[in-house]
Amino acid sequence: MSVIPFVVAVEPSDLKALNEVVKAGLKAERDWLKQAREDEGVRFLRGKAQSEARGRVRAKFAAMRAKGKLAGTRDLVVARAVRAELKTQALDGPYEPLPSQDARMPGRRVGTGPSHYDRFGDEKTKLTDRMAVRLPADLGDQLVRATYWTSAPAVKALWEWQARWGDGPEVIFREAERSGAVTLLDVWCAAMASRPDADSILEKAKLQAQIITTGDIFRAAVKRAIR
Repeated sequence: MSVIPFVVAVEPSDLKALNEVVKAGLKAERDWLKQAREDEGVRFLRGKAQSEARGRVRAKFAAMRAKGKLAGTRDLVVARAVRAELKTQALDGPYEPLPSQDARMPGRRVGTGPSHYDRFGDEKTKLTDRMAVRLPADLGDQLVRATYWTSAPAVKALWEWQARWGDGPEVIFREAERSGAVTLLDVWCAAMASRPDADSILEKAKLQAQIITTGDIFRAAVKRAIR
């Protein structure tokens, strides 16, 4: 089965709790397999009869996994929770493919800077761990399409907001610091930069809140899985 890999930033405590859920799921799978083999009498069979019995167990096991009733890997646990999260947020409908130029674009989308994750100034992120996970291709594609098109109106509006107000003094100073040192030219540019009024700042915050990323869905799915 084709899969799509993702790497997601998560909180360490959530990842630890998820690992416990996966461990419990693996135990449930092993217990199920043991019982299913006993029900089929596998250990008392030989040759073709044993092979056929094992085949029936494998088929039932695959069906239980497909239905989400058994999940003994991180991929299975997260995929089950992502499907549920997409349905809960009404993101499980049909969506067009991404425009080719956006599908190839690296990096995070506009509007998903620190403030998108309730961080301000020099606050450190709580999302310090990384979770590698693979989704079935159909689910991964649904996730990408749903988050892209749901966020598209807000992204467009944020680009327009950016064009209207520019980077602003804080961004200019931050970029200068990243370059190594703040020069007099940087200070002058920051002083002369356009400063949005209170209504415009509120408008930007509202638009940023409308952005939904694949990471947002994954993190919500993890929270769902560990509840």
